[in-house]
Amino acid sequence: MRIGDDRFVLAQGHDIDDVKAATVAAMRANGDLVDLVVLGNREVSVLVSPGVAVVFTSELLDAEQKDVRDTGDVDYPYESFTDYEYL
Repeated sequence: MRIGDDRFVLAQGHDIDDVKAATVAAMRANGDLVDLVVLGNREVSVLVSPGVAVVFTSELLDAEQKDVRDTGDVDYPYESFTDYEYL
């Protein structure tokens, strides 16, 4: 998911339809916070408002690509290797 210039990788199994519905509702309300659970089991709140580009992309992962730690359980966050790509 890309909001403006920021990229958010949703936790595996996160319901993309719920995120899309919350994003559309935020835009229709002239802006609101949308809560996400992202890779690393971390919660992120993003302000979505009219005029902000939001792009959804998805890809299917095969069994070798899935990270068993990425459960979406925010009580057990972890650092992913992708966190270090931006350092």
